[in-house]
Amino acid sequence: MFGWFKSKKLPVEDEQAVQKIENFLDPQAVLDKFTAITGIHFKKKESITTSKLIHFCRNHHLYSFDELYSRLQSDSAILEALINVLTVNETYFFRESRQIYFFVEKVSRNKEKVRILCAPGSTGEEPYSIAMALLEGGIPAQRIEIISVDINSDVVALAREGRYNARSLHKTASSVQEKYFIKEDKIFTISDDVKRLVSFYTLNIFDDHLFEMGKFDIIFSRNMLIYFDESTVIRAVERLGRLARSKDSYLFFGHADFVKTPPTLLERYEEGIKFYTIR
Repeated sequence: MFGWFKSKKLPVEDEQAVQKIENFLDPQAVLDKFTAITGIHFKKKESITTSKLIHFCRNHHLYSFDELYSRLQSDSAILEALINVLTVNETYFFRESRQIYFFVEKVSRNKEKVRILCAPGSTGEEPYSIAMALLEGGIPAQRIEIISVDINSDVVALAREGRYNARSLHKTASSVQEKYFIKEDKIFTISDDVKRLVSFYTLNIFDDHLFEMGKFDIIFSRNMLIYFDESTVIRAVERLGRLARSKDSYLFFGHADFVKTPPTLLERYEEGIKFYTIR
C-alpha cells in the first residue's frame, strides 16, 4: 500500500549527470593542442583565454578541460566551434591601403590575368577592398581572380554574405561607397559586381589542401603571423611562398607580423612600400 509514494531511483545516466563536477584547473593541454593544429599561441593571454575556454565548455556541456581535450581528438564540429571562438577577426575596408594601390599600379601595366590570395581573409573587407581598388584602377573584371581563405568558418560565412556596418567603411571614400555598396538603413551590402570576383574558403594554412589553390601573382597575409611563435612564422611563410607563381610574385605582410625577415623571403622596397619576393 502507498508503494506509489516511494521515491523513484534515477536512471544510471541521470545519476552520472547529477554527480558531474566541473574541473577547470589547467587548460594547458587544450591550448597546446589548439596551437599544434592552428599555429596560434596565447602567450600573455592565458587568463582571458582560459575564461573563454570555460565559457565554451559550459555552452557545450563539457565539465572539464580534460573532457574538451578528448573531444578535440575526434570531434571536428567541436574543433571548428572552438576555432571560431578563439580566433580574432577585426578589420575594415582599405586597411593599409598604400600596399593595395602600389600593386594595383603594377597590375595596370600589363594585360594579363592576375591571381591574388588573401590568407587570412577574415570577414571579407581586405579581398573586397582589393577587388574594388583593381576595378577603380581600370583593371577589367575578367582579369581579376581573388581567393580568400580563413580558418574561422563563421567569418567566412559573413564574408560571403557581404553585409557591413558603417564602422567597417570608415576609411572608404564616399564615392566608392556609392559605387560598390547598396545601403539599406545602417547596413552596407557589397555589390554583386565585386562579390563575383572573390571566392571564399574555410581553410587552415597548415592544411595541405592549401596547395590545391594553385599559384598566385600576389599574396596578402597581413596581421596573422603576430599570433604565431618564431618557428611557426617561418613555417607559415615557407608554405605561403610555395604558392607564389614565380620569383616576381609579390608578398605583402602586416607591419608587425615579424621583426626578422624569414629565410625564404627577400625584403624589398619601392616607392616607400615594403614587400617581399621569394628567394
